Amino acid sequence: MEDDVFGRHVRHVRIISETLAIDSAENTLATGLYHTAESTLTNLYGDEFFVQLDKPMSKATDEQLKKLAVDLEWMKTHAEAYEMAFRTEKEEEVVNRLAHIFRWREHSMLDTIELDARFVDGPGLFSRPVARHIVHSDRQRLWARASQVYRLVMMAWARSGVAISSLLIYTNTTGCSVPSYDVTVGLPGLVDAGLARSSAIVKDLAFSFSTRMDHGWERLEQVYGQKVAAVERRRQRLHWQEIREEIDWQDMHGIIATTEGADYTTDDSDWDSDTEFDVGILDEKGSEIQGRYGDTMPQSLYRDNFPGISRLLQHLPNLQKLDLHMYQTLEYEAYDGGSRLHYYEAVFKHIVDAKLQFRQLKTLILRGLFVDAEDLLTFMRHHSGIERLELHNAMLGPRPGYPGWNNVLTTLCRSAVHHGTSLSVVFCSGLYNTSRTFRGQWGHPHNLLRSHEELKGQWVERWWLRSRQGRPVLWTREVLRDEFEHENAFGEEGGVQGAKNTAQWTPPAGLPMEELRVLQEEEYGRTYG
Repeated sequence: MEDDVFGRHVRHVRIISETLAIDSAENTLATGLYHTAESTLTNLYGDEFFVQLDKPMSKATDEQLKKLAVDLEWMKTHAEAYEMAFRTEKEEEVVNRLAHIFRWREHSMLDTIELDARFVDGPGLFSRPVARHIVHSDRQRLWARASQVYRLVMMAWARSGVAISSLLIYTNTTGCSVPSYDVTVGLPGLVDAGLARSSAIVKDLAFSFSTRMDHGWERLEQVYGQKVAAVERRRQRLHWQEIREEIDWQDMHGIIATTEGADYTTDDSDWDSDTEFDVGILDEKGSEIQGRYGDTMPQSLYRDNFPGISRLLQHLPNLQKLDLHMYQTLEYEAYDGGSRLHYYEAVFKHIVDAKLQFRQLKTLILRGLFVDAEDLLTFMRHHSGIERLELHNAMLGPRPGYPGWNNVLTTLCRSAVHHGTSLSVVFCSGLYNTSRTFRGQWGHPHNLLRSHEELKGQWVERWWLRSRQGRPVLWTREVLRDEFEHENAFGEEGGVQGAKNTAQWTPPAGLPMEELRVLQEEEYGRTYG
């Protein structure tokens, strides 16, 4: 970057969070079993996807095990160097170096900052965060490192004062995101460092966040920094005490069980230090899977899980494109038949309730989010300049007057025509109507096929058309403005059969249904329970 010849041409800086997959390699050596390798799927339209199926494992060859042992030794040799660069006492140095890189040749504008994450399996060997050979302990470490890198990069960017046009936060990383809680608790530090100055002209934000993750008691300083980690320790001690006392989850400290939330007056400072208690926390688990929380755990539902994205967006008033992606991490543990995942609709609700105005916004993309019908309609009503709306794996909670997606989207589109807004395209893929007892497993998606509609070859070629109970189900659809007032433009409401009077339909041979299901889980997560 210091070289005049190359540095002046740099417009896109990509920073990768890496974790050595040591535990995973040791596990493979111990079992002697290998997972099926990743494969590339290509449909007739030319779209490419990477997926790894959960097939029976195969016995490793002697050559594979020897190579793995060599790679493991290399990882152990380099482990100290990997950890040294990000130790707490080195963080200030890392931030200053990054800030220097960002503002170098400040008159030659940097266009994009991007974050990515991956595992290191050996010299020149890398795996995606969703790779099946990765054990939970390594995955927990990668998520912690990814959150730490997010905090350090954002701090460096804020300090640098460099204005960029695109900020891409793990949006091209499958299976690793920044927990929304981490965004909330880290934001005050970014604001103090000058975030508003750097973020003023950002035009494109693509942000992949997740439900709460358990980074581990021993990694709190790494993830949050010393000041925030001290507060987090107090909260954790208090919550674990409430768990042991079997206090109902709705009555625990700081839980957002209603729109108003529970009482927030408990003094966290009462839990400053308790060494004996801390030893007990180290042995506790938030769920049966290391790094995951059960959906009744207070950490999963604490109020700070929800407002962070909204508060960040307050500093990005000139967005032209907003792409929000939510990755599901919670394990279903509810004993009363309900699920708590739907509380995460508060993430988008905070954006609406804050009355944020993005006067230049042209494209809105929501992927994997829980949304309330009225919140979506209100946001679109307040942003009449939006030209394109995309909804991917979006979940709609129940609300009186809005029985499902067709009703909501038809209302939205007819309002756009009536009020003369700029909306011209609505793209939908994998829409779900969910109840308050929704367990998080992907059920039947809303069928976007209209009554008496002829099936199109493009839908088959792109794998947009699938089958359920012998009838066609249109998974993905693009609706243009000249169709906005069409009756049932977004398919029929309810009913497993889908559109009326459609004939039996057999999907073509080779339609990779299992691969598409796994691809969905890799992209959006799943409920482990």
